[in-house]
Formats: sequence, C-alpha cells, structure tokens
Amino acid sequence: MSNDVGQAVLAAEKRRCAAMLSNDAGALEALIDPRLSFSHATGQVDDKPAYLAKMAAGRITYLTIDWRDEQVVILASGVALLTGQMTSNVTVEGIAKWLDNRVLTVWTETDGAWRLTAFQPTPLKL
Repeated sequence: MSNDVGQAVLAAEKRRCAAMLSNDAGALEALIDPRLSFSHATGQVDDKPAYLAKMAAGRITYLTIDWRDEQVVILASGVALLTGQMTSNVTVEGIAKWLDNRVLTVWTETDGAWRLTAFQPTPLKL
C-alpha cells in the first residue's frame, strides 16, 4: 500500500465518521460517491440519496463509531479497499442497537478527493 493513499483513505473515513456522528449532511454528502451502494447489517441496500435521506430525517443516529484492525489495500489507481472491524452505538428507527461488524468499504478518488463508493458489513456474533 502506498502510505500516502492509505493515510488519505483513513483520513476520509475519519471525516465520514465525524459527519455521521454530528449528522452533518453537507459534510457527509461530500464524502460519498454518487454511485454509493450502502449495505446495512440487515441486508437492506441504499443508494446515496436514500442513505442521505435516512440520515437527514434522523432515522439513523450514530452515537459512537470505533474502528479496529484497519487495512487499506490499493486495487488500482484511484480505487482502494478499507477493511476492519467497526463497532457502533446507533439508533435505527428509534431502536437502540449495538453493532459489531467486520466491514469492507470501497473508496474511489475523483477530482482529488476520496469518496465512499461501497459499504458492506458482516455482523459478528461473539
């Protein structure tokens, strides 16, 4: 992995988590690729407009987000995977949940910025 790419992707993910925690739709919108495929642990999949609408309406509220074991793998120029374990306290449709997932994300670089293009969690049952 190019250290610069890895650091840039990790920094973009950190900004995305901060935007989710503060429910900052503008910041979140800028960090998400228009081609977004966001899979939830339930199996439901949202595109960018659907995901942003859920966040803006408060249907999903993140209280904590923690990453462990992050690894960035460059797939091609401007395309990288970020994998690791993500835990979070979240409220979905008014129901508090504790999520513990292995996560695979795809990041693409366009116009000099890294944006989330795909998110796929796998729930862990420990």
